[in-house]
Amino acid sequence: MAIAAMLAVSCREKPAEEVKPSPKLLSLIPKAGYPGTEVIISGYGFEDPTTVSVDGVAAIVKTVTTDRITVTMPEHALGQVSVSVTTAGVTLDGLSFRYAEPVAPEKPAIFSYTPSSGVVGDRIAIGGQLFSNKKERNSVTINGKTAEIESANDTRLVVILPDNPEGRYPFVVTVDGETITGPEFTYNKKPELSVYSVTPNTGAAGDIVKIGGICFSDVPSENVVTINGVQATVLAATVTELTVEIPENPKGSYPVVVSVGGKTVEGPVFMYVSKTHTYTVKTMSGTAGRAADVTTIVDGVSTVAKFRQPRGVCFLPDGRIAIFDNGNNAIRFMDPATWEVSNSSVAAKSLLNAAWRGCVHGDWIYIASKGNNRLVRYNYKTNSAEQVEANFTGTSPMDVCFDAAGNGYVLVRDGSKAIFKAEGGNFSAMTVFAEFTTYGPLAMEFAPDGNLIVTTQGCQIIGIKPSGEKFVIAGIENAKADYNGEPGQPLTAKFGSNLFGITVDSSGNIYVADDSFKVIKLITRGENGYTDAIVSTIAGSSGQKAITDGVGAEARFDTPGEIRMDPFGNRLIVTEYNSFLIREILID
Repeated sequence: MAIAAMLAVSCREKPAEEVKPSPKLLSLIPKAGYPGTEVIISGYGFEDPTTVSVDGVAAIVKTVTTDRITVTMPEHALGQVSVSVTTAGVTLDGLSFRYAEPVAPEKPAIFSYTPSSGVVGDRIAIGGQLFSNKKERNSVTINGKTAEIESANDTRLVVILPDNPEGRYPFVVTVDGETITGPEFTYNKKPELSVYSVTPNTGAAGDIVKIGGICFSDVPSENVVTINGVQATVLAATVTELTVEIPENPKGSYPVVVSVGGKTVEGPVFMYVSKTHTYTVKTMSGTAGRAADVTTIVDGVSTVAKFRQPRGVCFLPDGRIAIFDNGNNAIRFMDPATWEVSNSSVAAKSLLNAAWRGCVHGDWIYIASKGNNRLVRYNYKTNSAEQVEANFTGTSPMDVCFDAAGNGYVLVRDGSKAIFKAEGGNFSAMTVFAEFTTYGPLAMEFAPDGNLIVTTQGCQIIGIKPSGEKFVIAGIENAKADYNGEPGQPLTAKFGSNLFGITVDSSGNIYVADDSFKVIKLITRGENGYTDAIVSTIAGSSGQKAITDGVGAEARFDTPGEIRMDPFGNRLIVTEYNSFLIREILID
């Protein structure tokens, strides 16, 4: 047993001696930088102490483990360099590093403003970078005035603009003691209480007007409106419009004065005139809109009746109203007592194409047939129709009327832009009565004094004397705006360009349908005739398109085309050609 044990011990292997691996370099990260950059050299077999040199210049070795060396790169010129490591008695090469320009650390910056302009009290968002998300660590000034910071994050500051004069100034932002200046910001003029308009600018006590301006209070009681020292009642208010009931005052013209928050301004003049009429708009016949059977002529009362783009209107001696149904190429008849449409005439249907305006002369209704360049007449007693011999080649007749002597007149908008005269009603031998060089005429009617009153595409109402001499009654040429002008100065008024309807009452006052702005205008003669006439809006509200019945400004129109005064002077008939309706305005 002793021998066996000894043999077993003698056969055991001696433990192997531990072999250390030779040092080896694997990588250097990062591979580029500048003096002071900290790099990590990876490999194995490293021992402490270890030295690192960069092109022979010693680098600072911060830490050493068997597989990693942390080094701070020494000063060196730009370019590629060799890095060598000496460890465990061995010097190792093969690593390289590229020296580059140091990257400047990012700083706060201002890029933009939203909006790019404003006034005191506006909120402005300043866009940029490296702001502090804590409001108190940022400060913002503009033109030396401190702006209140409402919110902050690292890319956006929302500030309240301080008071500053009108001009351009940069925002200056300071973040943790570092100050930056941004692009220029535009300070607009500080809004101040102002009155721009009074609509209408003529009327009487109790009338309702709209005062347009800025910096009103939206609380009615905080606005004080006076006219000639008498306080008006403010019915409604927004920051840009006051609705006011006109107070009692003697006849005359007085500025409208508005006071808000201790500030007082004087606005345009309001002219007091005698209150004689109210104008009530009612829809009397037709079905609004384009029904499936719009091409069908349907008779009946109220909404039973159907029209298709009714245009012209005239009154027959027996009291009936003749309506020129443009889209149906027909003449329709209406009883004004019952508003029943009946006895629809098709006698002229084959002759008409886009029937426009016309008139009654003798037993005949004369109609301008715009679509086929014809003048057609219809005998309302015999129910017969014929084409009137006249030459309108290349032109579009839009209106026809007669003077007291029986001479006929035809208005042509396109082509010749003229009004032709037919002596004794002989339309086969017409002569030029008046020419319009730039803006064609649209509608016409004789006034009691014998002058022909004409509307034009040039936004004006023109008078033409029996001699053919033209004069402007109202409107600024090509104004294309809605403004009644200064009281008693009709040449300062502004109209739209779609003045398709006109009528004149027995006193020479002119009613105009302004389709551009959806209103009915009245030109009331003054003490000196039309030279000091007053232009007013009697129905509708400027630019407000709708079909709404009501009194005066409460009413709304869609496409007012024709307008005619009835023989008794107490009712106006208005056609709504694109809504297929007949409406009346009662004059009370």
